Amino acid sequence: MLEKPPKPENREIVSAALKLLAMRDMSRVQFVDKLTKKEFNEYDINAAIVWCEAEGWLNEPRYAEVAARRLGHKYGASRVAATLRQKGVIDDVVVSTIAAMKDGELSRAYSVWARKFDALPDTTEVRAKQTRYLQARGFNFAVIKRVLAGEEDAVELMAE
Repeated sequence: MLEKPPKPENREIVSAALKLLAMRDMSRVQFVDKLTKKEFNEYDINAAIVWCEAEGWLNEPRYAEVAARRLGHKYGASRVAATLRQKGVIDDVVVSTIAAMKDGELSRAYSVWARKFDALPDTTEVRAKQTRYLQARGFNFAVIKRVLAGEEDAVELMAE
């Protein structure tokens, strides 16, 4: 059985780390940035990271999943992936999180579209405007095309 790493000796960094992680989940990069701004040294920060990860308090896959769920109400998978990468989430975690999001991409795109627009486009200008709107939110063109075509599975979502 693996032995858990010891609690860092520096009580100040332990306190700061627990305060940060009690507020919300964060990526490892965000955690390091916040502790660095508090002027802790690299050795103490690394000890805190190892300890918090072993205790399960610093959990990047959990952070990515929660962030993807929160952002998924407004954005498509590509925009969520870009945001996670910007926050410093490692690429393997981003890829697995986004793969899980792909299943509901059409329904999320339709929800985002329906909050903004009342009807399917009837002119090229309106179609272009609605397409740009959904593209800016990170939905791919295949999904946008299906939403704006009013396909059956998108129309079923209208009834909900």
